[in-house]
Amino acid sequence: MLAGRNIARQHPTMNILKMFRSRDRDATPQPLSKAIEIRPLKEIATPTGKPSDIVNLVSTPGYSDALAYFAEYPPRSILSDHSRAVIYTLIRTMRPDVVAEVGTMYAGTAEVMARALWENGTGIVHTTDPLGGDRCPQIIENWPQELQRLTRFYALNSMDFFHHLDRQRVTLDLVLVDGNHDFEFALFDLQMSARLLRPGGIVIMDNAEQTGPFKASQHFLANNREWCELGSAVASHARSAPFDSARASIRWTSFVVLQAPNHIPVGEDLRSWGQVRTKSAYFDGIRLELPAQRTSGWLHYQALLRAFQDDGAIPEYKAVGKLRLEVDRSGTVVHPFDGPLRFAEGAQYTYEIDLAWEPDTGCPSLALLTAPTPL
Repeated sequence: MLAGRNIARQHPTMNILKMFRSRDRDATPQPLSKAIEIRPLKEIATPTGKPSDIVNLVSTPGYSDALAYFAEYPPRSILSDHSRAVIYTLIRTMRPDVVAEVGTMYAGTAEVMARALWENGTGIVHTTDPLGGDRCPQIIENWPQELQRLTRFYALNSMDFFHHLDRQRVTLDLVLVDGNHDFEFALFDLQMSARLLRPGGIVIMDNAEQTGPFKASQHFLANNREWCELGSAVASHARSAPFDSARASIRWTSFVVLQAPNHIPVGEDLRSWGQVRTKSAYFDGIRLELPAQRTSGWLHYQALLRAFQDDGAIPEYKAVGKLRLEVDRSGTVVHPFDGPLRFAEGAQYTYEIDLAWEPDTGCPSLALLTAPTPL
């Protein structure tokens, strides 16, 4: 006998769409800006604690104050009240410099983020929605000027959005991924968030009840074992209940919350930071900044310098080698190449550094404080 149940649940998006459609049917239609509820700025709550302890912070008075404020507000946000309160609490306790959101929709959650940053007194939120080019700016322009100054909206798909941030060398502290929920798209958004994230940063995957974001989180954690989930949705996932609609890192939300390690790990898998634009025509070696650790082994590297010339040619120089490392403290490693990579001046240039760690028996991965840089 097979046991089953039917769950009839209206997605919150439908309420939002109905709200806007009903306004469209009014006899005297009002501009979108006239129909938006925006509360004045005020201090909402003073949550305390560490963001890594967010599972327990939901039982604190500061969180309760945030939850009371964000109950059914902003009405445009399609997240739950608790989800908004969790995002607010993470930002207030984390004090990030740069927050990003994939999936602006009606800018309700972006407003939550901006309010938290305003209370912190620092930070910027970058938010994108490829279908929101007309809709989102109309909403954001109704916010208090203080919140508008903290918000950067883009009408880009997530690939173009992350590419833009990458080219601008933006380092992210916290990311909410709430875009295309198909597995392949969710995994791309998660991987790009991780690539641009600072050590110790946090990625929130929304809609854990859907297969795509949840499977992307499972896949990512399995292949990035230094990362951890703040909660146990992935670890406690049972084969006997694969479609548990309540699975989430934090109860009453639909989130899988992932935190990066406090360092950049380099293991036996190939590690690349991609092409980086540079004004220099020279690449003479690599520099590594190491935190305190104890490990030893061989660090293999591949370094490339490319020139993009006016005639369309793209010549490339490459250095491949390895260096012996025996690390028992923090410090800087400077390794010059046997032969420097050098072009004539007058072109545009990129460099690329790829690493792989061959540890001695019983030794852990190599930890970096920052991405490797050229000499």
